[in-house]
Amino acid sequence: MLLNTAIKIRIENLMKEKNKNSRYELSCDAGLNPSSLNDFYRSKVSYPRIDTLYLICESLGVTLEEFFHDTMFNIENIEVEKDSKG
Repeated sequence: MLLNTAIKIRIENLMKEKNKNSRYELSCDAGLNPSSLNDFYRSKVSYPRIDTLYLICESLGVTLEEFFHDTMFNIENIEVEKDSKG
């Protein structure tokens, strides 16, 4: 699985667990411009910046460590795009 796909899936799974109804709600709760998250989901940018991901995690009530503590992030399960936009 591509790393950016895994990040998107993990955000969506945590949103369900934490009863966040939309990416817009998550963005607002995190203090982000909603376009930041939408650009990532629409692949206008390949990956969220680490500070953006930190704010998303904070809004979801998890640490970065907890965010990445999922088997989908095991090194053998992840591929990284070589020519990525960022």
